[in-house]
Amino acid sequence: MIRRSLLALAVALFAVVLTGCGPKWIVVAQAAPNPFINQSRFSVLPVDFRGLEVGAKPESLYLAEKSEEQRQSFLGDKAGLNEEFTGALIKQARELGLDVVLATGPNDAPFQIRPSVSWLEPGWYIGIMSAPSQVKMMLQIVLPDGRVLDEIRIQHGTNGSIIDAASGTRLRSDGRGLGALSAIYLNSRVRPEE
Repeated sequence: MIRRSLLALAVALFAVVLTGCGPKWIVVAQAAPNPFINQSRFSVLPVDFRGLEVGAKPESLYLAEKSEEQRQSFLGDKAGLNEEFTGALIKQARELGLDVVLATGPNDAPFQIRPSVSWLEPGWYIGIMSAPSQVKMMLQIVLPDGRVLDEIRIQHGTNGSIIDAASGTRLRSDGRGLGALSAIYLNSRVRPEE
């Protein structure tokens, strides 16, 4: 009986370890055959925040409870998240040998990266107590005509600390993390053998 319990525990622990080593994304859809093999140029659109929920509230309700200064700060935080996401994606992709450019039109690249955030939690930090930020992103890779080829879900969180006391700092950190993760996913599709 004890031996069987120990075996069950060992199998459960092994499964937990294995799931921690897997991809950091959830695949919703992937084009087959893979159209990205040996491709090197992609364009990235700005992060779409339509339908955003902040915690358990629609963005409009969340903002209605804030002062004008706080509302402007939150809009700046969203812009900062977009900027950091795009910068990290372009930089990480370049380091992986891929060329990701800002989208200015449908002919910038054979494929467009279309990120959207529909839920985020800014988190908080008060002295020794904190709650991390969380940003959930849907990332699509589409053709210039808008047809979706790949779609994944990714998320990133940043713990509150003295360094990351402001919610905007945490959300910008999440943008960088999501951008780097997106570049890794992109590379996994361009070079699936690696």
